[in-house]
Amino acid sequence: MSEEVKKAIIANNAKFRELIKKGDAAGIANLYTEDSCLLPVNSDLIRGRNTIKEYWTGGIAALGLKDLELKTVEVVGTGDYVTELGAYVTKAHPKDQRAFEDKGKYLVVWKHTAKGWQLHWDMWSTNLPAA
Repeated sequence: MSEEVKKAIIANNAKFRELIKKGDAAGIANLYTEDSCLLPVNSDLIRGRNTIKEYWTGGIAALGLKDLELKTVEVVGTGDYVTELGAYVTKAHPKDQRAFEDKGKYLVVWKHTAKGWQLHWDMWSTNLPAA
């Protein structure tokens, strides 16, 4: 895996963060491949860019998602697929509730496409204890 690939992934993570801050679910969905899969906590598998857009639209609205910091820990792989291991911090403020922060880890399989590096499989889990 080249340093250029890692830099591209870090740049895409920065775009993801900016789109979260703007509440732009359509922009977030466009960072994923057309046939991507999202594997969120406490949810079934979510397949396809349009369904992923719906997920992020609902999540941003319901949670009052304000920020998502992504930190790349390691990137491994070669060719058109690489895997990123990382850590995240989210900040949210649901309507009529107290603001909260979540910390966790994630794995993303990135796929090189005509649009560049895109999220293909995206999975995360919280470090916080179960409620």
